[in-house]
Amino acid sequence: MRWTFDGVLPVRGRVRKAAPVPTAHAPLCIALIGSSGAGVTALAGKLVAHRPDITWLDTSNSTSLALMPCLVASDGVLVVMSASQGLDSHIFDLWESVAHLPTTVVVTHLDQPRADLDESAAIVRRVLGFDVLIPYLPIHDEDNQLAGFLDVLGDVIHVQELDGPHDLPTDDEHRALTEGYRDDVIDLLVAESADDEVVASLLAGDGVETSRLQTWLYDGIRAARIHVVLGCALDTSRGDIGLDLIAACVAHATPTWTDHDTPVLMTLDGDPTEPLKQTATSVALVLGNDEQGSIVRVLAGTVGDGQDMVAVIGVEAQTYVITLMEGGSASAGDIVHITPELAAGATLCDPACPVTVVSGGPHLS
Repeated sequence: MRWTFDGVLPVRGRVRKAAPVPTAHAPLCIALIGSSGAGVTALAGKLVAHRPDITWLDTSNSTSLALMPCLVASDGVLVVMSASQGLDSHIFDLWESVAHLPTTVVVTHLDQPRADLDESAAIVRRVLGFDVLIPYLPIHDEDNQLAGFLDVLGDVIHVQELDGPHDLPTDDEHRALTEGYRDDVIDLLVAESADDEVVASLLAGDGVETSRLQTWLYDGIRAARIHVVLGCALDTSRGDIGLDLIAACVAHATPTWTDHDTPVLMTLDGDPTEPLKQTATSVALVLGNDEQGSIVRVLAGTVGDGQDMVAVIGVEAQTYVITLMEGGSASAGDIVHITPELAAGATLCDPACPVTVVSGGPHLS
């Protein structure tokens, strides 16, 4: 995909307000990792307000050792980079730990002078070594200010206005400029699609519905076969641009915990344990902290109010009585808060069977 969008195309004619993003049916945890100065914390805060039903894990203050098991226990990853600064070695070092997860690159500061989404995608290809799709192209208004994004597959413009996001129609000028780019995107989707019948139909010259193309895109992201680059600009004169597209992509293309492979556990002596799916022992992992305490994901078993568990932090084991702030109990996959503020990466487990999540270990069934 060598086509670069540098023009200024005016957006015209409001049609309707953009439809609300569907609510996720199961708890999702998305880890945000990013280069220094990319605005990871700002983006995480905006996404929390935009989609509070999803856990947006800001890892910018986590140490590398604590971050590895947190990534293993996440459902997907946003790699955050600035349009003006690119990627740093920190992201490259973490890449092997997240390559098997649905991973989307978010380019911030896209409203800055000389910001180029296509150039940012080229940096990702060069540094991380995989191809990427750009499903939404930046669109500018008559004043050359970022106004929204042109949906390459959907043939619609998502524009941010003061009263919120709206969907606008494209015209012949837009379609003429994006036709070649759209063909490149479809070619990659066809190459990655597992739908042989539809692929054969498309290769025979038949058309394919936009909804089917979107399904291919989300399925490819979910299976980590396809990676996309999305742009955003926060707190512009129009408001936050691109936030709704990021949230929608995550909600549609992220598997739930039941689709996960099992994180690897080991005893405090360094020996591997039985596969997590075959144990009834309660195991949870501290993903991070916020103003309520510790954000915890239950990996196996059930965690309930007043339950005694051991917090394994490094080689030290400390006993805590776990009290869920919401009350009741939580089972595998659930994301809950506990009142003790524990270090990210700490494993919570039954005192009789202390284990720890292998830092940076691959998922195993």
